[in-house]
Amino acid sequence: MTEDRQSGKRLLGRVAGAVTGKVVDTVDPDIVLEHVDVNALLSRVDLDAVLARVDMDALLARVDLNALLADVDLDALLKDLDVEALVRRSGIPDIVAESTYSMAGSALDVARRQLVGLDVIVDRIVDRLMRRSEDDRREGPLSLVAARGEAPDPGTAVR
Repeated sequence: MTEDRQSGKRLLGRVAGAVTGKVVDTVDPDIVLEHVDVNALLSRVDLDAVLARVDMDALLARVDLNALLADVDLDALLKDLDVEALVRRSGIPDIVAESTYSMAGSALDVARRQLVGLDVIVDRIVDRLMRRSEDDRREGPLSLVAARGEAPDPGTAVR
């Protein structure tokens, strides 16, 4: 009887296989879907396994980012943004302070150079007014010239 039962199952399987194609072609899928609990069906699906098979690059290539971003309300998005904290974190104040210090230092260097040039011109004018010769001109203040190793006589001019 077991053998009869197995042959009956085989016969039923062949009949069901032949009939299934005809049923699928004949029956409207909407009628079947009305009787299917989609939530119960989806609860049995392993979404992690499905998502692992998705090609994200291909999926994102199909997304129109301009249309997506056109719907974004930037005012609402940026409403709670702490711009000051963002600026502090970016290091912009340090960069500004460093560049300001550098620019101020450069400006001072330029001003010093200009003053040295002016000092040389005034020194020459004074030398001419005092009728000093080239040999009588001093190379610098006595204390600075002496610091270089020369011991000038305070009574004589140093060139």
